Amino acid sequence: MKVIANKRIEVTPDEFRLYENIAAQYPDGKQLFQGLFETDEDGIITCLIPPKKKFAMDVVIYLQNLLVHQHMRLIYKEHNEAMQELRALMVEARKVISELKPSSDGE
Repeated sequence: MKVIANKRIEVTPDEFRLYENIAAQYPDGKQLFQGLFETDEDGIITCLIPPKKKFAMDVVIYLQNLLVHQHMRLIYKEHNEAMQELRALMVEARKVISELKPSSDGE
Protein backbone atom coordinates (compact mmCIF):
# COMPACT_ATOMS: atom_id res chain seq x y z
CA MET A 1 0.00 0.00 0.00
CA LYS A 2 1.39 3.39 -1.02
CA VAL A 3 0.16 6.98 -0.85
CA ILE A 4 -0.66 8.99 -3.96
CA ALA A 5 -2.43 12.35 -3.74
CA ASN A 6 -2.89 11.86 0.02
CA LYS A 7 -4.84 8.64 -0.55
CA ARG A 8 -3.88 5.10 0.36
CA ILE A 9 -3.68 3.16 -2.86
CA GLU A 10 -2.85 -0.43 -3.74
CA VAL A 11 -0.17 -0.46 -6.44
CA THR A 12 2.54 -2.84 -7.55
CA PRO A 13 6.16 -1.69 -7.29
CA ASP A 14 6.21 -1.16 -11.08
CA GLU A 15 3.02 0.91 -10.97
CA PHE A 16 4.42 3.08 -8.19
CA ARG A 17 7.70 3.53 -10.07
CA LEU A 18 5.72 4.68 -13.11
CA TYR A 19 3.80 7.15 -10.91
CA GLU A 20 7.10 8.57 -9.64
CA ASN A 21 8.45 8.83 -13.21
CA ILE A 22 5.35 10.69 -14.40
CA ALA A 23 5.41 13.02 -11.39
CA ALA A 24 9.12 13.75 -11.95
CA GLN A 25 8.40 15.05 -15.45
CA TYR A 26 6.56 18.11 -14.13
CA PRO A 27 7.57 20.80 -11.61
CA ASP A 28 4.32 20.23 -9.68
CA GLY A 29 4.04 16.59 -10.75
CA LYS A 30 2.62 15.04 -7.59
CA GLN A 31 0.05 17.84 -7.33
CA LEU A 32 -1.32 16.87 -10.75
CA PHE A 33 -2.77 13.70 -9.18
CA GLN A 34 -4.76 15.65 -6.54
CA GLY A 35 -8.53 15.43 -6.75
CA LEU A 36 -8.62 13.04 -9.71
CA PHE A 37 -9.71 9.83 -7.95
CA GLU A 38 -11.28 8.23 -4.89
CA THR A 39 -10.24 4.97 -3.25
CA ASP A 40 -11.90 2.53 -0.89
CA GLU A 41 -10.49 1.20 2.40
CA ASP A 42 -8.48 -1.41 0.46
CA GLY A 43 -6.74 1.21 -1.69
CA ILE A 44 -8.72 0.33 -4.80
CA ILE A 45 -9.73 3.20 -7.08
CA THR A 46 -13.52 3.42 -6.98
CA CYS A 47 -13.99 6.40 -9.27
CA LEU A 48 -12.12 8.85 -11.43
CA ILE A 49 -13.05 12.51 -11.10
CA PRO A 50 -12.89 14.82 -14.12
CA PRO A 51 -10.08 17.37 -13.76
CA LYS A 52 -11.17 20.86 -12.69
CA LYS A 53 -7.77 22.46 -13.18
CA LYS A 54 -4.67 22.09 -15.31
CA PHE A 55 -3.92 18.43 -15.90
CA ALA A 56 -1.54 16.24 -17.85
CA MET A 57 -2.99 13.60 -20.13
CA ASP A 58 -0.39 11.03 -19.05
CA VAL A 59 -1.61 11.41 -15.45
CA VAL A 60 -5.20 10.71 -16.50
CA ILE A 61 -4.17 7.75 -18.66
CA TYR A 62 -2.04 6.38 -15.81
CA LEU A 63 -5.00 6.57 -13.41
CA GLN A 64 -7.36 4.95 -15.93
CA ASN A 65 -4.92 2.08 -16.49
CA LEU A 66 -4.33 1.69 -12.76
CA LEU A 67 -8.08 1.48 -12.13
CA VAL A 68 -8.41 -1.24 -14.78
CA HIS A 69 -5.38 -3.18 -13.49
CA GLN A 70 -6.60 -3.05 -9.89
CA HIS A 71 -10.02 -4.35 -10.83
CA MET A 72 -8.57 -7.05 -13.08
CA ARG A 73 -6.38 -8.24 -10.21
CA LEU A 74 -9.49 -8.47 -8.01
CA ILE A 75 -11.37 -10.40 -10.69
CA TYR A 76 -8.48 -12.84 -11.16
CA LYS A 77 -8.18 -13.32 -7.39
CA GLU A 78 -11.89 -14.07 -7.04
CA HIS A 79 -11.77 -16.37 -10.06
CA ASN A 80 -8.81 -18.32 -8.67
CA GLU A 81 -10.51 -18.67 -5.28
CA ALA A 82 -13.71 -19.90 -6.92
CA MET A 83 -11.76 -22.39 -9.05
CA GLN A 84 -9.98 -23.76 -5.95
CA GLU A 85 -13.34 -24.21 -4.24
CA LEU A 86 -14.78 -25.87 -7.34
CA ARG A 87 -11.83 -28.26 -7.58
CA ALA A 88 -12.29 -29.26 -3.93
CA LEU A 89 -16.00 -29.86 -4.54
CA MET A 90 -15.21 -31.95 -7.62
CA VAL A 91 -12.83 -34.16 -5.62
CA GLU A 92 -15.49 -34.60 -2.97
CA ALA A 93 -18.20 -35.32 -5.57
CA ARG A 94 -16.05 -37.94 -7.31
CA LYS A 95 -15.42 -39.62 -3.97
CA VAL A 96 -19.14 -39.77 -3.18
CA ILE A 97 -19.96 -41.04 -6.68
CA SER A 98 -17.32 -43.78 -6.47
CA GLU A 99 -18.72 -44.86 -3.09
CA LEU A 100 -22.23 -45.07 -4.56
CA LYS A 101 -21.25 -47.14 -7.61
CA PRO A 102 -21.94 -50.85 -7.30
CA SER A 103 -18.80 -52.93 -7.08
CA SER A 104 -17.69 -54.80 -10.22
CA ASP A 105 -17.78 -58.21 -8.52
CA GLY A 106 -21.60 -58.34 -8.57
CA GLU A 107 -22.41 -57.41 -4.99
